[in-house]
Amino acid sequence: MALQPFRDEQLNYFKFASIVLNEFPKTLRQTFKSMWDNSLTRLPGHQQWDDSIVVRNLFLASEGGPGKTKIPTNVSYEEWDCTALFQATIYAKSFALPDGRGHHRTLGELFVKPRKLAHGVFHASVTSPSGNNAETCALAIDQLRLLRNSLCHSHTSEIVKATFDQYMQHAKDAFKALGVKTDPIDVIGGLSESEFPTNEVRRLEEDMKEENRAYVSFLHQHLESISSDVEALKHKMEVLPTKDEIVKILEQMIKDLKQTPTKNMP
Repeated sequence: MALQPFRDEQLNYFKFASIVLNEFPKTLRQTFKSMWDNSLTRLPGHQQWDDSIVVRNLFLASEGGPGKTKIPTNVSYEEWDCTALFQATIYAKSFALPDGRGHHRTLGELFVKPRKLAHGVFHASVTSPSGNNAETCALAIDQLRLLRNSLCHSHTSEIVKATFDQYMQHAKDAFKALGVKTDPIDVIGGLSESEFPTNEVRRLEEDMKEENRAYVSFLHQHLESISSDVEALKHKMEVLPTKDEIVKILEQMIKDLKQTPTKNMP
């Protein structure tokens, strides 16, 4: 069945979806590989990223081992979607840096979280004010995450021109900051309706469903993790001694000390 002619807003939506679903993962994989090769190959026993099971197991180990990460290291990173690639970069323990207080924090914790962006707001700039390359990388990756989320949160298959232009500029700025060419964004962004084949639209619709499923699954896992932490904290609070119990413990300690023989005292 042939598709009805697109309105400009519908075409904008599918062009943006094509960039997010096709170009974002490529850029994130390239960035992840660069981060690995430049940061971790200097560690004993590590090697450049070749996507082998050996190097993926090294990554798994650096993330804490099985059950400690949502990154599917059991499969090729060519199969990792945007959600997994965000986990593998700005949320990965492997690339954590010192926070100046004796701890290591992920790039997201160090450079993204402190900005406290409101829902639906993008970074005004992805360039570090201090020239910190790690901060620029983190902000650029997070900008792609925010753009991906705007697609997943969309309640309509239309994007007005002003918003579309904003999305394109944000994406291009992020790509440039990561050292990736913006040519694919320009090409896809400039496609006309006749250049956007029907089968591509159908594929994008299916890919959008899959991307949304992956995103929702991640949110559920995140909520379950938070619930588990809350329950653990509640249990810890429940087993803490009460004020009366502490008084009784101290009284017993004093009583025991009074009954202790004094022959060994100076």
